[in-house]
Amino acid sequence: MSENHIPSPGAEPPFTPPPLPVRIPAAPASAAALPAYPMQPPPQPTQSYPGAPPTYAPPGGLPPAQAAYAPYAAPTYPAVAPRPTSGLAVAALICGIAGVVLFWALIPVLASIAAVITGHMALGQIKRDPGIGGRGLAIAGLILGYAVIALSAITLVGTIISFLFVGAFSLPFLFST
Repeated sequence: MSENHIPSPGAEPPFTPPPLPVRIPAAPASAAALPAYPMQPPPQPTQSYPGAPPTYAPPGGLPPAQAAYAPYAAPTYPAVAPRPTSGLAVAALICGIAGVVLFWALIPVLASIAAVITGHMALGQIKRDPGIGGRGLAIAGLILGYAVIALSAITLVGTIISFLFVGAFSLPFLFST
């Protein structure tokens, strides 16, 4: 390594500054010595535009810089009472669910027929009086009722076809004796 500064032979030694004194930070002040309120930020400069109306302090006494950041109050709307639900729509949904759950018995056909009838009655009632709710319940009951009726009809037709053309219960076997 090379040094750019080469001292002359008769010159005095280079100047070295004295070491800085080491300061130990003082213990923090107690909580009672802290100010009671936080410091307010300095007011922000505002820019005025030509033709803009002057800004005034609101009646509450806030300066204009703080009034611009006041919390926004959401508008309040009057309370609206919920629409009553049609009892026929609820009955249609319950009968439709009963038809699906009890598919293995004779009850689903009866429950599904009841679901279809009450579902159509509920839709008519809701159409006549718009103040009544439950249209979705009625449609769900109708869908479940029609689905179970369709599955029951397919099962019945399949059973009849299998009895007539397949197995020991076919027509030639029954009439052969």
